[in-house]
Amino acid sequence: MRLRLSIFITLCSVASFSFADSQPNDPQPSDFQLETPQLKASQESASTWKPYPESLPKFDYSGDLLAKNWAVLSAGTQLAWPDSAHIEKMLHKYPQLSQQLIDLASQADSHPSLKPILTQNFQPLAQAVQQVWRMHYQGQFEQAYTLGMELGPAGLLPALYSKLIHTTLLVSKKHKEAKFLEIDALMQPWVAEFKDFEFLAFGDLYQKVRRLELLSTTAASASGLIDPTQDRLKKLHKNSPNHPIYGAMLAGIKAGIIERVGGFLGSMTYGANEDTVIELFEDALSKEQRLAVLYNEYSLALIRIDDSDYNTRLKALLNTCISLTAYSAEEALNQKMCKKTLNKL
Repeated sequence: MRLRLSIFITLCSVASFSFADSQPNDPQPSDFQLETPQLKASQESASTWKPYPESLPKFDYSGDLLAKNWAVLSAGTQLAWPDSAHIEKMLHKYPQLSQQLIDLASQADSHPSLKPILTQNFQPLAQAVQQVWRMHYQGQFEQAYTLGMELGPAGLLPALYSKLIHTTLLVSKKHKEAKFLEIDALMQPWVAEFKDFEFLAFGDLYQKVRRLELLSTTAASASGLIDPTQDRLKKLHKNSPNHPIYGAMLAGIKAGIIERVGGFLGSMTYGANEDTVIELFEDALSKEQRLAVLYNEYSLALIRIDDSDYNTRLKALLNTCISLTAYSAEEALNQKMCKKTLNKL
């Protein structure tokens, strides 16, 4: 089973629920230091970052083009524009983040955009966070990750988001698990400390799902991740029912379970049934029709279900995916997957 789902994580989207799932060896929140993520960023080998394919569309969000296109670029994340007011609001909401950012800004070698926050000027930091997103949407994943990691808590989640998407869509299968585990190690202290960050919780679920997809059926069952991950996703979807990606991710997990153990056992043991998969994906598409990732993941789920009754729907989804206007490198990579799938039918 591949349990495939392209999902979105980023900074500054909050809801009131708890999805923390810290591991026994995770560092305690009080012991967490920003120096560790910065060190890992600096040690990232350039050779591990496969570039965005030259054959795919190029995207330019320089200057004010990012802000002008933010509504469509954030259609999947549903995030607010990360301007200075938004960043300041988040730091007031989370004093721990504010203090860690101040401590980082006080260091002699901190990123230049951090120094101004010591005088309550958040504009340079906002512009730097926007640059992380700009590079991500343009397909400059390594640069987005590196810059985000230099920005401490303000850029950590956008950085990890870019690495997650890059790992999912561009890294070879044999190297994926190591990359996801690197992300897990960086993420767990934050998950333990900030239990009401919606996309932080979602990002944690993302990397767990991606790790599950790489395991054999036996290993996945023994991992202890399937039930907790599915339960947390149900809560996530319940708390944000209008978010199309959350429901699609839950549907994708259920389709993966059906692929592994069959419809009957999947329904009896894990509550995964074919009708629910279809309903969740159709509901997601009723909320958002512009995202190639939804059509890509819906198509893969139908293939996992392996029911010829859906062949017509499968081809329609793939053709729609290919015909969409892609607004980012991430979506263009999903369209590439749709084309590959269609060619195999």
